[in-house]
Amino acid sequence: MSLRQSFAAVLQMLRQSKGNTQRSMASSLDQTTISKVESGKHSVTLDVGQKLAAALDLELTALIALAVSRDSNRTPREILLTSLAQLEALELADTNQPSEAGSKLPLNVVSAREKWQAVQELKDQGLTQSEARKKLDMPESTVRRLWHLKREN
Repeated sequence: MSLRQSFAAVLQMLRQSKGNTQRSMASSLDQTTISKVESGKHSVTLDVGQKLAAALDLELTALIALAVSRDSNRTPREILLTSLAQLEALELADTNQPSEAGSKLPLNVVSAREKWQAVQELKDQGLTQSEARKKLDMPESTVRRLWHLKREN
């Protein structure tokens, strides 16, 4: 079964279990769109998915978790716990994300900040530049530059 078909089945099941008709959900979407999604003839964008979830009084993640659960033959709990573990591994589970896509720092800036932080931590621990270089396996010139660099906001 495709994810589109799983989403369609979950949407129809949820709508019916809540006693809603396609027409009653059509306040923010037209009934034709809902019908096409439920029949699996139409894929949804995230915006449409959000509107459908709101009409069902659900978070979009709950609706998607149910659809992925059905498609992958795993429980919604397994889907959500796996997703949470992945977000925690990325250290993003407890952070608010920027609202604008362009506000993310380039990877080279992130890497440079991490190197600076590592050097400063070793400096604060009382290590010498030579000891920090060996511990971090960085070139001497890089450690020397980062050792004296003051962080700019």
